[in-house]
Formats: sequence, C-alpha cells, structure tokens
Amino acid sequence: MISDKAMLICLHITMWTARKHDKRVSEEVAQSHEANTNAGRYHKHLLDQAEKLEELRSLAGQIRQYFYKVTLPWSDEGYRLLPSHLYFEFTSQMSEFKTAYGQLVREFLDAYPTYREQARSSLGLLYRDSDYPDWSKLAEKFDLTTDILPIPCGGDFRVTLGEAEKARVAREIDQQVKQSLTRATSELWSRLMQAVAHVAAVLERPKAKLHSSTLRNVTEIADLVPRLNVNSDEELTALAQEANSRFHGLNRQELVDHPAARARAAGLANELAGNIGRAMKARGFDTTTDAAATGNVSRIEAAPDTLVIQPIDPVPQSAPVPEVDQILAKMTDYMELMAS
Repeated sequence: MISDKAMLICLHITMWTARKHDKRVSEEVAQSHEANTNAGRYHKHLLDQAEKLEELRSLAGQIRQYFYKVTLPWSDEGYRLLPSHLYFEFTSQMSEFKTAYGQLVREFLDAYPTYREQARSSLGLLYRDSDYPDWSKLAEKFDLTTDILPIPCGGDFRVTLGEAEKARVAREIDQQVKQSLTRATSELWSRLMQAVAHVAAVLERPKAKLHSSTLRNVTEIADLVPRLNVNSDEELTALAQEANSRFHGLNRQELVDHPAARARAAGLANELAGNIGRAMKARGFDTTTDAAATGNVSRIEAAPDTLVIQPIDPVPQSAPVPEVDQILAKMTDYMELMAS
C-alpha cells in the first residue's frame, strides 16, 4: 500500500514582509491624478538595505526549493508526498534549515533597531513609528515548521454511519488517494521529460551556449526520480537510468569543440525524449515540456516578497529503507524539535 511507502508533508515558513500599505498616500496620489481611490495602492518598503532580512528571504527560497525537489504534489492544501526512505534525510536537512533560520532571525532582530533608524532617513515624511512592530511582536512573525500526516486510507475511516454510507465514503477516500498518486507520478515523469527535452533543445542548436549545469541537471534528476518513484513504475525507473547513462559521461567542452559529437548527443537526447513522451502518452499524462506539472523550481509559489532561489546539493543517490517503527520514533522526535 502507498501508505506504507510514503507520508504527507506540509511546509510553513512565516516572515515579516517589511512592507506596509499607506492608505493616506494612496488617497493623495489618486486625488492628485483625479482618479478613484481604488485605482491603486502605495506600499512602503519599511526597511532600506536590511541585509539580514534579505538573507532570511534567500534562505526561505532555498528551503522551499529543497522541499519541492524531494517531494511530489498531493493536495491543494499544500501537502506533498515524501517517500519513507527519504524521511531521515529530509528531517536532518530541515533540522539544519531550522537552526540556520533561527540564527538569522536572531541576527536580524539584533540589527532591527539600526535598520529602523536608517528607515527614518530613507522614508522621510513617509516614516511612521506605528508601522514598525515592537521587538517582541516582531519575533513572533518568523517561524519554520512542518506538518506530517499519514496517507489516508478508506479502510481506516471510522465514524457512526450506516454500513453502506461508510463503504461509499471509504471508496471516495481511496479514489482521492489514487488521483493524488496519479498526479504525483505525472509530475515525476514531467520532471524527467523537462530535463531531457531541454538539453536536447540546447544541443541541437549549434550556436546555443551549453552550460555544465544543463548536463548536470539531467543526471541529478535522473538520480532522484527512482527514489521518488513511490508508485513503483518500472518503466519510469528504467528511463531515468537510461538518461543517467546517456548523459553522465558527456563532456561539455568536447560537445562545444566538436559539432559532430554535439549532433550525436542531440540525437540521443531527442530519441530519449521521444521514448519518455510515448510512455507518458500511454499513461494519459501531459507531454508538453512547459506543463504545469513539471518539477521546475520556477513554478514554486513564493511569498509576497520575492525570494531568491539558490542552488542546493542534490539528495544523495542511496539511502537505507527504515522500518516503520523507526520512522514513527524519528517522526515524534522531529516534531518535538520543530515545535521547540
């Protein structure tokens, strides 16, 4: 059962935006242009060049990127699928992130009075003391937590209903799980398709700049796909392994210096993309490389403040599969740590 192979994870990152809607200025601008007061809104940046806040935004971007990389979509409520054998790595990495996030929050709070004084000069008449929370209130605006849930199963549904009604609801739960699992598998196929199709498009254009990261991205995704393949799709794993073998030994400089080698590599990439596309069509998945179901970092929904996404090391290729009781014990320890 899928509930034995994976769990649901939701990530929550809260942060003070350091922005404020100035209603008075918005009304003044509207009046000066003889416009309706709803024509626009003026938002102030309350801090100018707050380095520690920018570092927090950057770290939040890294955390979100990692979270989306090692999980698959599940529900519209933000929960994503995490394979059980990635749980220990995930909790270890998130614990490191939580420590780093907490340290940066403390550094930002220490620098907050200085940033606030600088804002008096940069904002001029727009500055208002009431826009700035007290130190104690400000600390409450930063947090990093994760919620962990088991995957629901119709057989575990227990409420006081008639047998026929309980059976119907149980079937609905199982159907929802099946649909979510299909969605997760579709994204995993799309991640591989996106990476292979992109490198094929670059290789087949002789004058297109070829970056080492373009080739590396394919092998990193190919390494990760089998580990996220909770649906045990053997063809997906086989194609990921084929992608790894085809691109792992390619030398960027050789491809740049030798057009014939580049053309051969482009042919191999296009052939593989075709194989992946046919397999996706057979499963009824969207084969367009810009489909919303791709695992590309660019589709991560950011907070109101723009987050700078930085690269992060890929998840290691091998990891032991823990026993269920080990996972539960570790889960309890981890949730206590995140709550502290």
